[in-house]
Amino acid sequence: MALIQSKYAKGTEALCYPSTAGEVVAIRFSHQLAANPAVGDILELACIPSNCRVAEIIADSDDLDSNGVPTIAFDVGIMSGTFGEENQARTCGNEFFAGSTIAQNGVAARPLTKGAYRTSSANNDRSIGVKFTAAAATFVAGQIGLTVFLVSE
Repeated sequence: MALIQSKYAKGTEALCYPSTAGEVVAIRFSHQLAANPAVGDILELACIPSNCRVAEIIADSDDLDSNGVPTIAFDVGIMSGTFGEENQARTCGNEFFAGSTIAQNGVAARPLTKGAYRTSSANNDRSIGVKFTAAAATFVAGQIGLTVFLVSE
């Protein structure tokens, strides 16, 4: 497994935060994939700032698999460890998406499970990761993104 860090996780792109309790801020996080991620690779894509929770999340992707029978799939969830931590042992949950196939044909999706809307806040910055559960049969470089609506508590 490899940990791929976005410009946000590397600290080279500024993040915005809700400034008052109950305020919602929408942030679009994106990453350009230049190589086919292997099964188990995790892309640390987005941040949930301390004392915030996810109110809504939308995943979008280019068509990253041009094979007649595309195979690429991924989970999206909260990662272990601290946001931006370079540790290959970090894990990724599937609170938001499990086995998503949107990268097979380049579309967007919202979560369909109630658990995605019931995440809680924490007193530390956390990461949202994309864990690849199946590699592309015929990889095509492209972008994967998350629009995250954060609310402060």
